[in-house]
Formats: sequence, C-alpha cells, structure tokens
Amino acid sequence: MSCFIPLFCILNHSAYAQDTIYCNSMWEKTDAAHATYYRVRVRVNGGWHVTDHFRGGKLQMTGDYADDSMHVNNGEFTWYDEKGINRRCHYVNGKLDGSDTLFYPNAKKKVTGQNKDGDKEGQWTGYYPTGKVAAKATYQNGKQMSAVFYNEDGSVNKDLKVFIQDANYPGGPAQFLRFLNKNLKYPDVAMKQNIQGTVVVNFKISKDGSPSNFKVVQSVNKVLDDEALRVLNMMKDWQPAIVGGIYSDSFISQPVVFHL
Repeated sequence: MSCFIPLFCILNHSAYAQDTIYCNSMWEKTDAAHATYYRVRVRVNGGWHVTDHFRGGKLQMTGDYADDSMHVNNGEFTWYDEKGINRRCHYVNGKLDGSDTLFYPNAKKKVTGQNKDGDKEGQWTGYYPTGKVAAKATYQNGKQMSAVFYNEDGSVNKDLKVFIQDANYPGGPAQFLRFLNKNLKYPDVAMKQNIQGTVVVNFKISKDGSPSNFKVVQSVNKVLDDEALRVLNMMKDWQPAIVGGIYSDSFISQPVVFHL
C-alpha cells in the first residue's frame, strides 16, 4: 500500500516549541514558494505533534513522533486526501501496531485489520462501497495465509488470490527501469546548457491498469519536464492495485532523473 505511507523530510532540532516547515512533492525541505505541503509541529512530551497540510490548507496527516528527526511514529496517525479521511492506523515505537483502517471517499470503511510489530496479523476484511464484504484474509507475521473473495452479489470470486497488492509495471521494477533507459532521451538543448535534475511526475493507474492523468509536480525545466511526460505516456498498461480484494485505482509518484 505504498500510495498510503509518505516519506518525511529530515529536519534539524528546533529550539522553538512550535514551527512550520515547507516540503516539496517528495517531502524534501524547501521554501514556501515551492512547497507542495507544509508541516506544523508542536513540541509535546519530548516529541512532536505534527499536522501536515496540502498547500491550500487542507489536512494531509496528523500524528505524533517520539524523536526530533520524526522517523519514530507513536500513537494514532490519520491521513487525508483532498476528499477527506483516507487511512487511520496506530504505531508503537515506529512500527505499525494495532488497528488499521482504510476509507472510501464517502468515509465508509474500505479495509480493516490489525498489525503487530510492523506486520499484518490475524483477520483482515475488505468491503465494497456499498458496505458488503469483498474479501476476508488471514495473515501471520505479514504473510497472507488464506483468503476468500466475494462478488458484490455475495457469490464466491475464484479469480482473485491476493488481498492487497500494489500496482506493478509488467515485469516489475527492473523492467520499468529498462523501459526508461531505452526510451528516455536527454534533450540536446538541455545538454548544451548543462541543465540537469529530477523531474517528478504523478499519475494514476486505473483499476483496469491503464495509466493516465500525468502531471509534473516537481519541475526542473520545461524541456526536461516535457521529455519525462513524453516517455511516461508511452507506458503500457500496469497490473492494477488490489485493495481489500478489489481492483482499485492507485496513484504513483515517479522521479525521472536527468544527470550529465
């Protein structure tokens, strides 16, 4: 469930009880003018209570960290997308531990289960938007031990085998890297002007596997941005994400590195 756990920028200890930090689309520290997100952190019991926001002000995440580098999650964390709550889960000393729930945009439950010491444990249940059960799976130490899947009419779905799976490029990450290396061309004008950097493109993988909605969220230069978009638009269909036994839309944030 990679689209649900964001990376956080590493920060130095602040002498203030509260401060605001600006981050780009990759959660790297930046200034307010180039920020995709901003973070407000408040010193609490030796750690930090954090609220992350989209640039427009809407909540993106709330939670507590036990350390100044903000890598050790502790307690309840809630993530939001532009439509509302997306996920609520619990951490103990930096590891997922306790209840874990994913939500549909209408705030109905999509997936529920328990984690223990960083891994899925026990029974997990997936739901259709109507509230009907889509799948039930049993995990042990993070490994799916058994599962049963249902169509929305209640009949058993024998086609699905996996309860949760990220969207995958056909052949996996190695094949995706080969695709980029084969098709990406360094624009001559960028080479002559020594322009280099990392373009980050967000895009959607629909539940049928088709990629769409390409958008540059971290720009280097229009020439490099356009080349990254050109190549990514050449991609074949992906294997779609499976969430709670249902083929689901997912969103990818893909860095494209131009380096001389």
